[in-house]
Amino acid sequence: MSDPSTVARKIFILATTLTAFMVLEYLWCLSNEIKLIWPQFRKNTEAKIFMLTRYAGLAGQSFNIWFTFRMSSGVPNHPGACRAWYSYQAGTIQCLLFSVELLLMQQVYKMYKKDKYILGILFVFGGVQCAVMAITARLIVTGIRYSPTCVVIGSHLSQIFAGVSIITTYVLILIMMLWRYFRGSSDWSEASRAWLKLTVRNGSCTIAVVAVILIFMNLFNFGVIKTQMTGNIVYYVLLSWLWFAAGRIVLHQEQLRKSHESQEGDASDPSLWTTVIEVDLDEFEPFDESDACPENPSDLKVEPTEVSTSLDSESDAGTKDVADKHLHE
Repeated sequence: MSDPSTVARKIFILATTLTAFMVLEYLWCLSNEIKLIWPQFRKNTEAKIFMLTRYAGLAGQSFNIWFTFRMSSGVPNHPGACRAWYSYQAGTIQCLLFSVELLLMQQVYKMYKKDKYILGILFVFGGVQCAVMAITARLIVTGIRYSPTCVVIGSHLSQIFAGVSIITTYVLILIMMLWRYFRGSSDWSEASRAWLKLTVRNGSCTIAVVAVILIFMNLFNFGVIKTQMTGNIVYYVLLSWLWFAAGRIVLHQEQLRKSHESQEGDASDPSLWTTVIEVDLDEFEPFDESDACPENPSDLKVEPTEVSTSLDSESDAGTKDVADKHLHE
C-alpha cells in the first residue's frame, strides 16, 4: 500500500494540473461565451446550466487545490473535517452529473419530437438514479476509511451501486440517441440532421468518458485495481470532465444556431441576390455582318432559360433552436 503522504502529493499535482487545463479551456472559450451564452442567459435553460456549472466548477476546483495542498503538506484534519470534505465531493459530483444528464435528456426529448412517453422514460430513469445517489451518499461518506490527512484508504461498497445507476442511465440516453440517429432521421431537413449529428457526437463522447471513469472506480471498489490513487483521483477527474462536457455541449449548440442565423441573414439580404459577371473584351473575335443582321428573321431562335436562386428553396435556418424547426414541420 502506498504511503498516504506520497498519495497526497500526487493528488495535489493532479488537482493543480486539471485546474490549469480548466482555466485554459475557460480562456479559450471566453469570447464565444460572451457573444453566444451571455445574451441567452435569461431566455435559455441551457445557458443557465452553462453559467452555473462553469463558474461553480471553477470555484470548487480552486477550493480543491487549497485542501489538497493541506493534505500534501501533512496537516492532520479532524475526522469531522474529512467527512465534510467527502460530503462536499459527493454533492459537487451529483450536481454536475445531474446538470449534464439534464442537458442530454433535453436533447433526447427534442430528438423524439417532444414525445410524452419518451419524457416519461427519461423521468423514471433519472428519478431512480437520483434516489439511488441520495440513499448511497450517506453510506459512501460515512463508510470511507481515510488517513489523518483525509487521504482515502478504503471506500464503502455502496459506491458500486451509485456507479452502476449512473452508468445505466447514461447508457440508456446513448442508446436512445443512436436509435434516433440511425433509424428515425431520414425525413429530417438538412439543418436538423446537422443538429442531430452534433448532438449524438457530443453525447457519445460525454457518456463514454463518464462510463470509463466510473468503471475504474468500481474496479477499485471490487479490489481488482489495488492502488490508492484510483480511489483518490476519481473525484477530480470526473469533476473536470463533467465541467468540460457541460460547457462544450451548450457552446456547440449555440454556435450551430448562430451559424444558421447567419445563413438565413445572407439569404434574405437583397444586395446578395445579384451576380457580377466580369467580361474580358479582348477575348471577343470579329463577327460577320450576316451574323449581326440575319437575312431571314425566322432564323432567330429564342431558348428559354430558367434562373434559380437560393431563395427558391426554403431554409430552416435561423430558428431559436435548430431542432425545434423540425419538430413543428
